[in-house]
Amino acid sequence: MSTARIYKKGQVTIPKAVRDQTGIDVGDRVVVEARDGEIVLRRPVGVLEFAPPRRRTTDLSWTETRRLAREDRVTRQPAADDA
Repeated sequence: MSTARIYKKGQVTIPKAVRDQTGIDVGDRVVVEARDGEIVLRRPVGVLEFAPPRRRTTDLSWTETRRLAREDRVTRQPAADDA
């Protein structure tokens, strides 16, 4: 067991003994979790944990986006004869 200090910006230095034991090195990413009043650092398990998903962006204007959405709704609505 080791102790570490939390600095002004919330940064923590992981003690060398812990880094050596876990194989965590400079530049590695870790997942930070709050569990039952504890802070847990662990290696990412899956690909999605390495970085948050990017937000979808589009080059369309708001007017064009609305027009396309309306067209999509019209094509999905059942015809009056089918209802």
